[in-house]
Amino acid sequence: MLSSNDFCSKTEKGGGASIISIVGRGGIGKTTFANMVFNEVEQQFGERRWWVCVLERPNHKDLVRQILREVCKSSGENTNCSLTNLCTQLQNELSKEKILLVPDDAWEVKWWEEEIGGTLMAGAMGSKILITSRKKYVSEWMGAFYMHELQEFSFHQSWYLFVKEVLREGQTEEDSVMHKIKFVGEGIVKKCGGLPLVIKMVRSMMRTKKMSRGDWKSVVDSKILEWKTPAASSSSTEIGGDILPGLMLSYDDLPYYLKICFVYWCIYPEDYEIERETLIMQWVAHGLIEEGIDVEATANQYIEDLIRWCLIEEIDLKCCKLHHILHDLALYIGGREYGHASTTEHTCHLSLPGVHDAEAHQHNTLETANK
Repeated sequence: MLSSNDFCSKTEKGGGASIISIVGRGGIGKTTFANMVFNEVEQQFGERRWWVCVLERPNHKDLVRQILREVCKSSGENTNCSLTNLCTQLQNELSKEKILLVPDDAWEVKWWEEEIGGTLMAGAMGSKILITSRKKYVSEWMGAFYMHELQEFSFHQSWYLFVKEVLREGQTEEDSVMHKIKFVGEGIVKKCGGLPLVIKMVRSMMRTKKMSRGDWKSVVDSKILEWKTPAASSSSTEIGGDILPGLMLSYDDLPYYLKICFVYWCIYPEDYEIERETLIMQWVAHGLIEEGIDVEATANQYIEDLIRWCLIEEIDLKCCKLHHILHDLALYIGGREYGHASTTEHTCHLSLPGVHDAEAHQHNTLETANK
């Protein structure tokens, strides 16, 4: 395992920044691991540590603006600046003293090939760029001199992660109740594929079940776990293959009102942080909260339930967001269950997740909506 001391000591010979990468499957814990390193090296980098989400096909100017906002703590958009001018501004800032930059979830290398890569590499001596990616070739193409590849959990690691939360207060694995259903529980864990995200979701679901052989066996015998799904494509979703059944198992066990609130997240961009208050107002505006009750209290309870089920992440007391893979899941379910684009006189807006500016003109659905 890469420790913070190892991270700081891994420096490529020569001046400028050094690139270190963390690679592995979606849901394996790359972002969690990078965040751990990010926090542990605070003493070495102080406030000159920044985190940006790269997305699948980023707009290059927007990405540089995003980094500049982090670096300069400015809300200015530099809307009239060219990419070259933006990169010059950024390079001037990065060259002052060593920095740590984490481009999280890098899917491709085109953004790096242009001026951005050279700008980031021109940082002060001792600077580090820590990238996370699901694809090895991204790390190799960017010239990472050290690549840390995360592997799936072993069964024993998976079981420990699962059982420590499933056990009720005061229970141990040796308790008679747990002893009777342990074999069934092991079967559930084996279906999670050694992926921490899936294990956490399934264990959260199991916390809602009775500690009985019948309840647990109904999970391990679920037909959802036997789904034969196609391999994940090269597009923005990586929930094909063997990761989808575990995710769908947890989603399918949700009450209907939580299902629709979860899927609603697919209208937001990946890695989008939203304030609770804003999310609640939008849920209410779209009729996702039952009328005739304390709407705010109910909506807040929905958010807490989704956090407890490990379906959304709490950033702080005010904001929350979706993990990358769970955003993919919301997109998948949204397309499968709600995937239509008909308009009525009440149509107000349309979300086209995964559609980029160059493709947007192909979607003329809103042309028939009332102006």
